[in-house]
Amino acid sequence: MKQIIKYFDCFAGIGGFRCAAENIQSDVYDFEHVSYCEVDPQARTLYEAVGDKKPVQQINDVKEIKTNRNPGGTALADFDMLFAGFPCQSFSNVGYRKGFDDERGQLFFYILDMLDYYQPKYFVLENVQKLSTIKNGNLLDEMKTALQEIGSGYHLHVWCLHASDYGLPQNRYRIFFCGIRSDLCEKKDIKEPPVIKLTDAKYPTVWHLLERGEIDPKHYIPAKTRETVLYKNPKWQGNVNIDNAIARPLTASMSKWHRANQDNYYSETYINGTDPYSRPDVDLASEKIRRITPLEGFRIQGFPDNYAEIATACRLSYSAQYRLIGNALPVNLAYAVIKHLLNSYLCEEDENG
Repeated sequence: MKQIIKYFDCFAGIGGFRCAAENIQSDVYDFEHVSYCEVDPQARTLYEAVGDKKPVQQINDVKEIKTNRNPGGTALADFDMLFAGFPCQSFSNVGYRKGFDDERGQLFFYILDMLDYYQPKYFVLENVQKLSTIKNGNLLDEMKTALQEIGSGYHLHVWCLHASDYGLPQNRYRIFFCGIRSDLCEKKDIKEPPVIKLTDAKYPTVWHLLERGEIDPKHYIPAKTRETVLYKNPKWQGNVNIDNAIARPLTASMSKWHRANQDNYYSETYINGTDPYSRPDVDLASEKIRRITPLEGFRIQGFPDNYAEIATACRLSYSAQYRLIGNALPVNLAYAVIKHLLNSYLCEEDENG
């Protein structure tokens, strides 16, 4: 009989962890979604619309959850595994990188409170790579120590992974903290999940996932902003190449026409061409050039196409969809991490497939 792993999806966003768990097939365990927490109402709207119809416990704010420090809060449904892509603005390049000095960074303490009070068997936490460089790496060391020592203790594995190593054509790094309660077993010496060749992926490059045919004109760079978006300003450094086979990291503010060194733009020549790996010569003054569409953004992050359809049906604006996509956890990364952790501890052999 399979082990049923009940999971709580905290800081759920639009469901990167949930989507990953639903995709995992195992002869040893199955997942059961029991509750989630997400403060953003637009993220909740999409999360619920794409989810299964089985009712699960919903909590809007992590500060409402019952813990030792908040005995009057709402008790969580019984769960075995905690997923948490906790807010990363405090740790990212575009944030101030204050870490725990920022209120959003202190949300990490709520994770510790939940681990201490509920003591789930497993956890997988996710954040941005730059977290590891704050305070010369001392912040990361503090977090590792806290996660290992909280409650009755956890065996901890920390991996820094790149999206393009796990089947997604995107230059996006994420750090994962993976734990299993130390009273359950001896700690194993497991390395990071095995890399997947991008050439074997569903979308080996961005070209493979780009929409063809008629596109909403709103996605094309306006004539008046081309000079700002497409041309390099001598006062700053940065590669402004368009038509990248591997996307730049998706940002939450993609709707604002960032410079090309910050976001992803594609020319009609590249889109309609035949060589995904060759950047064509393009007349930046006259060529039709557009940003990625929401559908393409969902694909780059590993979500199924129906996310774009449902987001539109939920009447989420383009700016809202881009924000939710940019803040999302890449599904393929979550899939690789969860499966590798559980297979390493629950199965005789790690299933790398």
